[in-house]
Amino acid sequence: MGMLKIKEEELAFCLKEIASGNEEILEQFYIDYGRVILTLILTIVKTRESAEEVLQDVMPSIVTHNKDKPFLNASAWLFKVIQNLSKKKAMEDSAMKTEPLSENKELTSGENISESVEGSVDQIEALKCLDPMEQQCVLMRIFCHMKLPQVAELLGLPYNQVRSKYNYAVKKLKKYYQEGGGLT
Repeated sequence: MGMLKIKEEELAFCLKEIASGNEEILEQFYIDYGRVILTLILTIVKTRESAEEVLQDVMPSIVTHNKDKPFLNASAWLFKVIQNLSKKKAMEDSAMKTEPLSENKELTSGENISESVEGSVDQIEALKCLDPMEQQCVLMRIFCHMKLPQVAELLGLPYNQVRSKYNYAVKKLKKYYQEGGGLT
C-alpha cells in the first residue's frame, strides 16, 4: 500500500463540509487523516501528548473556518493551520521544558485510528529515519501534493535548501526500504 494521500479536491470538499457543520464528514476526516496529521504535528512538537493536544486544536480551526470563503489551496491552508498551532505549542513546551518523544513510544493512541489509516503505519515508521525538516518536506510534497517551491514558501526556506532536504530524505527512505526497513 502506498503512502496515504489527500486529494486536493477531496480535502477542499471535506473542509468546506466541516465548516458548514457536517459532523459526519468531520468524524470521517479525523478517522481517515488523523494519524498523518498527527505525524506532521510530531515533526514540530516532538511529544505525543503535545501532538495530540495540537490535533485537538486543529479540528476546531477547521470547524470555525468561514464556510463561505473558498479554499484556494486546501492542503496549504491545512498545513499552515497545523504549522502555526504546532509552533505555538512547541514554544509553550520549550518554556516548560517537556521531555522529548522517546523512540520506543507509539506515535498515536490506537483507539482513535481507523483501519484505513493503519495501512500507513509502515510509511510513518519509515519517516522516523528522517530529521524533522526532512519529514516536513516529504509529508508536504507527498501527502499534500505540494510542489517544492510551495513547500519552501510555506516553510520560509530557500527553494534550493528544501529541494536538497527533500532529495536527501528520498534517498534515506529508499535506503530504509532496501535494507528491509531499517537504517544502519
